[in-house]
Parts: sequence; C-alpha cells; structure tokens
Amino acid sequence: MKRKFFYKDIIRRLEQLLHTTVGMEGFEILLYGWVHKHHFNRSKYSMRDYMTGAEILSFSEYAGYDLTQ
Repeated sequence: MKRKFFYKDIIRRLEQLLHTTVGMEGFEILLYGWVHKHHFNRSKYSMRDYMTGAEILSFSEYAGYDLTQ
C-alpha cells in the first residue's frame, strides 16, 4: 500500500516552515503552479485530498521545502 500525504498535513507543514498562515487557498495556488509546470491532469488532484510518495517528493522540490516530514 502506498503512503498517502494528506493535503491538511501538507498545509500544516508549510505553515510551520513559513511561520505564516497558508490555508487551503494558498496551498491550491501552489498546487496549481506545480500541476501546470509538470503538465499533470488538474482534475486528478482536485478530486482527492492526498498525494503519493512520488508526488510529494516532486511537490516538495517545487515548493523548495521538504514536506515529507
């Protein structure tokens, strides 16, 4: 079974690293940029509330922070 990284946990990690409120809106903006840059299917990420291990690694690289911890 693949490990799931839920959006609410990713948002919490971002907020801890940035020391500011990101919220769902800020996360969705970052998610949109990542999806657009890699030419992923946007609906795939809007229809679920988590990322897989490979996705979170790519997203972390895009965001510039290790969001796996």
